[in-house]
Amino acid sequence: MARVTAIIPARLGSTRFPQKALFPVAGKPLVYYAWAAAKEAKLVDRLFVATDSKEIGKAVNGFGGAVIMTSKRPRNGTERAAEAIREMTTELVVNIQGDNVGLSGAVLDRVIAAMLADRSIRFATLARPIGRRNWQEALYNPDVVKVVADRAGHALWFSRFPIPYVRSKKGKIIDHYPFLEHIGVYFYRRQALIEYAGWPQSKAEKAESLEQLRILENGGTMNIFLTRCGVRAIDSPEAVRQWKR
Repeated sequence: MARVTAIIPARLGSTRFPQKALFPVAGKPLVYYAWAAAKEAKLVDRLFVATDSKEIGKAVNGFGGAVIMTSKRPRNGTERAAEAIREMTTELVVNIQGDNVGLSGAVLDRVIAAMLADRSIRFATLARPIGRRNWQEALYNPDVVKVVADRAGHALWFSRFPIPYVRSKKGKIIDHYPFLEHIGVYFYRRQALIEYAGWPQSKAEKAESLEQLRILENGGTMNIFLTRCGVRAIDSPEAVRQWKR
């Protein structure tokens, strides 16, 4: 039995960056780079791109990837991943956003190994410290999601707004709190993912357009694993050019 299945949800209907998944970068569609990183992970047994687009499916087959065609019903990547694995037997599911670049297979393996060793972890994700270099660009950019964790490493909240609010006016706010940037990779127990797909969209999830808030609003616990991996999400053609530099 395959213990770990990685799913890369991909769609063409991005409002901010139309046809983003197929945007060419160094001769490859953007989705290829998330696939290549997942392919490096030693603990991933199966890897699929889940999409409702025949164009994306053809592109993925073109670079040797496997595709699962889904319906158009999923409203976010997590719902699409849930639909893709519904008939599969697997212990863990890794959901990698298709616009991620710079991810490493070793980072995925570290979280997978922790979840295989500790069955109490049902949901997990990645985050990294927002350092002093370009901290304002990260902290005040709504496309960079921030997360606050408790002392045990569990997510308390995610937001596009800088959280927590720093009340002190002395010096730079980066000096007052170790801010964390969320990285769009999710890890689930299979049953936890199926449960997620059965929950209605939550109010905060819709307000922030952050699918992971559905977990917290339904009382779920999400473990945060810290990394300094240079992964980033591509949200515009300009972001592609910056990454290529």
